[in-house]
Amino acid sequence: MSIEPEVPYGYENEDSSDDDWRDPSMNDLSAINSSGSSNTQRPRNFRSLIDVDRDSPLVPSTRVLDSAESFNDNTTVPAETGHQNAEDHWVLPAHVNPLDVLGQRKKSRINEIQKATGSFIEFNEQFNQIDIWGDKEAIAKAKSYLDMIVARLLENDSRTKRKTKKWGKPERELTEKEKRRAERKQARMDEEKRYHGLPAIVQNYNAVFPLPDHSLPLLRLMGENESYFNRIRADCKSYIWYDTATNSVRFAADTEDSVKQAAQRVRNWYLRHSRKVKKAVLRLIQQPKEQWLLTYRKLPSNFTTYRYVDPAGEKNMLEKQRMLETVNTGIIPKINDLVPKVNDLIQFNEETRSENLSERVKTLNSRNEQMMEHLLVQGLESLRLNDWVIRMKIRYGQICLIDYPKKDGQFLSIEEVSDKMFHKPQFKSALAPCISRTQQGMKGLFEYLSENQHAVAFSENPRTSFVVAADQYPFAPTPVAPGQRPTPRGDMWPTIMQISFNENGQRGLWSTITECTDVIDISTTDLESHYSWDLKLQYAQILSSEDVDSPHEKFSHSLRISPTNRLVMVISNDYLPRMVTQKTKWLYSWKEGYIVEICQDEIWDIGRIERPDCELPVDLSLFEPHRVLFKVSLYKESWVDRFAENLNLKIGQAPSWTIRDFLATPEENTPALIKAAKEFSDILNSTVPLYYENSENSLV
Repeated sequence: MSIEPEVPYGYENEDSSDDDWRDPSMNDLSAINSSGSSNTQRPRNFRSLIDVDRDSPLVPSTRVLDSAESFNDNTTVPAETGHQNAEDHWVLPAHVNPLDVLGQRKKSRINEIQKATGSFIEFNEQFNQIDIWGDKEAIAKAKSYLDMIVARLLENDSRTKRKTKKWGKPERELTEKEKRRAERKQARMDEEKRYHGLPAIVQNYNAVFPLPDHSLPLLRLMGENESYFNRIRADCKSYIWYDTATNSVRFAADTEDSVKQAAQRVRNWYLRHSRKVKKAVLRLIQQPKEQWLLTYRKLPSNFTTYRYVDPAGEKNMLEKQRMLETVNTGIIPKINDLVPKVNDLIQFNEETRSENLSERVKTLNSRNEQMMEHLLVQGLESLRLNDWVIRMKIRYGQICLIDYPKKDGQFLSIEEVSDKMFHKPQFKSALAPCISRTQQGMKGLFEYLSENQHAVAFSENPRTSFVVAADQYPFAPTPVAPGQRPTPRGDMWPTIMQISFNENGQRGLWSTITECTDVIDISTTDLESHYSWDLKLQYAQILSSEDVDSPHEKFSHSLRISPTNRLVMVISNDYLPRMVTQKTKWLYSWKEGYIVEICQDEIWDIGRIERPDCELPVDLSLFEPHRVLFKVSLYKESWVDRFAENLNLKIGQAPSWTIRDFLATPEENTPALIKAAKEFSDILNSTVPLYYENSENSLV
C-alpha cells in the first residue's frame, strides 16, 4: 500500500510555474547518477519512485508484477551505505515519521523486518524511501510488512482526529445499485408508517393474540418505539396494536392471509423471548456383546488432551484425568466337561467362556435411544425460532473422565457405571477428538474412503481455513475531541472468527461469532472399539460485519497469507487473538446422506509466541504449531441446509424445518442415527490404529 499526497494535475494557473509547488528539498535528477556523467535524462523507471503498489503474495491485487521492469537503472543509495543499485524500494508516505516505521532507537525495527522477510532493507534519507534487496518473494514480503505497519499507524491516528465540519470531499453520486437500495429503504419506511396506530376505517378481517401473563416486558415484545411490530406491519400489511384492557395483541387487515401471517409472527416472536434454551448433558455406554468389568486407567504420557492448554496445564490434566479400561470376565468350565477335549494345559486355559450379558445391560440400546431422543426434541425445539448459528455434529475420539468418584484400582460393573456414576451431577467427562497426530496415521482411513463404493470425495479437497479465538470489543470506539476522555467500552467479548482465502490470497468467506454454547452434549462410550463418539448440538450468535470500523472487520481486512500458506496478522489493542487454528479439511459424502469430515488442526498459542516488537505483524510461518492433530466427524448435509435457514429469519418468522424432519422420518430417526455412528466407529477401529500406544492394548 502506498499513500501519496495528491498533486493537482489538470488545474492550470498561468501565474504559477513548476518551481512554485515543487519540493525544494528534492535534488536535481542529475544527482542520481553517482558517476557524475553528462547523462541527465530522466530514468526510464522514474515513475516507480511513486508507484510502488505492486503485487505481493501477501497483498491481494489484480495487477501482475512486470518482471521485465527493473529498479536497477541509475538509482543508487547514498555512498556511505556501501550498497548501490537497490533491487526495489518503498516510499514512505509524506506525513509518516520514518522513526515510527523503522523504530525509535537507531531504527531498531530494521533487523526484525529483515529477519521476518528474508530481505535486506536500508533507509534512504535522500529520497525518503526504504531501499530493498532480496529475491522477488522477500521484496514482496518486506513491502507488505511496511504497508501493514503504516496501516496500523494510520488506524491509531484516526482515533484522535477531531470530528468537526470543515473542508472535505463532496459526497459522490450514488450508483444505480445504491439508488435502488435507498429507494427500497424509503419505500419500506413509508409502508411501515402506513399501518401505524389504529385503522382509520373498519377492516375486513380481525384477530387477537391473548398474552398468557405479564412475565414478558412489552418493550422486549414490541421493541423500542414499537420497532419490532413496525417490521411485521410492513411485511404483512396489517394493523397491529396492544390492548391494555385485555392484555392482548390485536390485528386488522383487508385480507385473511395478512391477519394470519401477522398473528403467527407475533406469536412466534413471543415464544422466542419467553422460551429458555434447554441445555442437557447425557453420558451413555454402547451396549456391548460381552459382559465386561471396568477400571480406571491413567492417561498415557503422549496422549493429546481434549482441549489445548499450556504445557503446565497439560501436565496437570494428564496426571488427574482418567480413562475407562475394560477387563475381560468369564466362567471357567468344569474339568470333567473338558477331559475328552483337552490334550494339554494350554488348551485347558483357553477354554473359558464369556459371561452372558445381564438383563439390565441387554436393555442399554433401547434406553439410550429413548433418552437421546427426548433431549434432542427439547434442544432442537428451544432453538428453532432463533436467528443464530446452529450446528449438530458427531465426533469421534476417546472419553476422558474429568471429575469422577475416586475408585482407582477397583473393578466396576457396567450397570454401576451407566446407571449410577454417569448420572451423578458431579460427574464430568469430555471427548478427546484426536485420532492421530500425523497424516501417515490416517492412511488406512483415506484408503478406505477412496476405495469404498459408498464414499465420494469432494472436488475441492483439501480446503484450508483459519479460526481465530480472540478477546475483542464488539463495536468501534466513539470518536472524541482532543482533551476529552474516551467513552468507556465495557469488557471485551470472547469471539471466534472463521475466515478463508481464495487462490489470489484475497479474503473470502468470513464470519465472527460469540457466545458459543453447547445445548445438547451426548457422549457414548464404546467398550469394544478404540473410538467412542459424542453428539453435540451447539449455537452461537453472529456479530454484524456491516460496520467497517468494528475491530473484527478491521482485523479480518488486514489478514494476509504468506507464500507458505500461513496466516500473517496485525494485532491491535481492540482485537487480541489468543489462539489461531489452521484447518485443513477433506470431505467425503457417505451413504444415507452423511458427510465424513477429516480435519487437520494446527494450533498456535499467541501467548507463547515471543514478540520483541509488538507493532510488527505476526507471521505464523516463522513459528512451529504448538499442537497438531487429526479429527474425524460425521454429519448430514440436510442438517447444514436446515440450520442455514435460521440465519435469515425476520422478526417472528419460523424456519421450514420441524423436529419431525430430524427424528421421525424413515431416513432420519434416533435408531438410524445411533446405527450410523456405531458403524463408522467400527470403520475407524479397523483402519486407524491408536496413536498413543500399541493397538492391541486398551480398547477405550
